[in-house]
Amino acid sequence: MSSVYSPAHEAARQALKEEQQTPIERRLDRVGKSVASWWGPIVVVDFLFGVSLIVVMWTFKAGFPGGVITAAAMVMYGAFRRALVRVKWGGILLLVMFGLLAFLAVESQHNGMPWLQRDFKFFLILLAAAVIATGRINVRSLIIGGMVGAILNVPVYYLHLTPDFYPPYLTGFYGDKNVAGMYYALWGCLGLSVLPKRWHRWWIAASFVLLFLTGSRTSLAAYGAGLAWMYLRPRTGVTFRLGLGAIGYFILKYLMENLSQSSAFGDRKGDDWFRHQIEEAMTAKTHVTPWYGLGLNQGKVLLGGVREAFFHNSYQQAFVEGGWPFLLIVIIAFMVIGLGIFDRRVVIPPVLLRLEGSVVVLLVCAWKLGEVFMTLGAFIILGMCMAHRLGVPRSIFRDAVPAHLQASSAQPLRAGSQVPATERAPRTYLQEQQDVDVPV
Repeated sequence: MSSVYSPAHEAARQALKEEQQTPIERRLDRVGKSVASWWGPIVVVDFLFGVSLIVVMWTFKAGFPGGVITAAAMVMYGAFRRALVRVKWGGILLLVMFGLLAFLAVESQHNGMPWLQRDFKFFLILLAAAVIATGRINVRSLIIGGMVGAILNVPVYYLHLTPDFYPPYLTGFYGDKNVAGMYYALWGCLGLSVLPKRWHRWWIAASFVLLFLTGSRTSLAAYGAGLAWMYLRPRTGVTFRLGLGAIGYFILKYLMENLSQSSAFGDRKGDDWFRHQIEEAMTAKTHVTPWYGLGLNQGKVLLGGVREAFFHNSYQQAFVEGGWPFLLIVIIAFMVIGLGIFDRRVVIPPVLLRLEGSVVVLLVCAWKLGEVFMTLGAFIILGMCMAHRLGVPRSIFRDAVPAHLQASSAQPLRAGSQVPATERAPRTYLQEQQDVDVPV
């Protein structure tokens, strides 16, 4: 019997693994592979998690927002699933984030601000990101569920089955037109990962229509920026990428200022005047904020001494609530891990490219919307980026292969023979995914 690794050994390994599994375990194993291939069976529970994201801002009678309930359910359910991915430096990243939560609690207490409820929400969405990053949630099912929920939200809204706080703009279960716009832009990018290529142009067109119905000019610009990133990213290196980012900033600023004058969005003079007042108040509050911040729940301003308004800029909100530590950690997490701004590779797998486009949507929306970064939707995308940028697949059944099926270390490899499975360098999650990815 040959002692070198061969396809026959791999077939025997697979047969032994299936013998040791129950029918349910065999199905879960096939489902796990679909996390890497983005093509396969849909996991109903994970699909429902995605659908539930339409009520992410909905406050239920118990006082809990829908996003917190979904995050808690994902964490509890994921705890009973085995991890398919090991995230490099995952322990260090968790320690940094837990350290940030502790810092926010201490500095909020120092400023006399309540912090427990908001800090606990951050803790939950962080755990949800970790569950996704370790492959415990089938992300394809999650994305498809989110897309289906976003589509169902349209007829439900126009049939007047949901509250309507911003008529005539599409809100539905999302509650706010800007929140709705951000999520429709995110699904517009993520949907390109799970749809066949021949459907891409139709999905992009449908996403622009839905974004127009929300009336969110920022989300329209963010989606355009995300698509532009997905087109230009494989064609530019790091230096040109940074330059394009600077150019994109001025283009977006110009477009949003001119979109505000477009009659297609109706008469928005009063709305723009109110937003300008909020921006001036935000800037004034930012200037008096110490380096450590003013504490959690300070991301709001008082207009005219009588009306309270939340921040319309997530960067300023992070600085005011947690100072430079909060702002810098958030920016590093989304720009370095999420966007891969310093990634020197030009060619990356299509799935990661779509995820980077989604991160661009978040970065642009955060410029004109409050509470973008520390939300379940943002951390779901961050968890996916961690899995695909830093993840290494776990070989759960490698040690279960009998010795006579493994290559002998005493036998030298002949020319042209394959490296034994037990001696191969671990492949990254992206390398595994790239081998089986459906062309998009």
